[in-house]
Amino acid sequence: MPNACFVDTNILLYASDPKTPSKRVKARAWLDTLASEGRPIVSPQVLNEYAHNILKKFPHVSHEQLFEDLEALRPWCIASMTGETALQGLVLHRRYRFSFYDCTLLAAALTYGCDVFLSEDMSHQQMVGTLRIVNPFAVEPSAFLSKN
Repeated sequence: MPNACFVDTNILLYASDPKTPSKRVKARAWLDTLASEGRPIVSPQVLNEYAHNILKKFPHVSHEQLFEDLEALRPWCIASMTGETALQGLVLHRRYRFSFYDCTLLAAALTYGCDVFLSEDMSHQQMVGTLRIVNPFAVEPSAFLSKN
């Protein structure tokens, strides 16, 4: 999908983390801007990682709240994860040396046709095929999205 932006799990976690207020504000600004334009995309792996980390690192978040969060994110969960995604992830891992799990997310984003991969875990502005890595803490959403 042209102009689609795949959102890495860490951005969703920062948006929920009261311990990192500056990153929380920036992550939420990106998510709000993307949502208003219908651009955010995630995969089932992102939802699973998000739930796992919330349960592990944020004991103050109730199961009911986590359930509501996952329900709210579900419409964005349209990039699939398949056996092919795992194979493509391994190819990307060999070439770029990112973690295998990050590479399976990159594979899902590429397969879906995303233009942008929002993450702080990789090099800002790096290209992986047709996918541009964007660190949301290095650029404001309005500045980046107005050019893309």
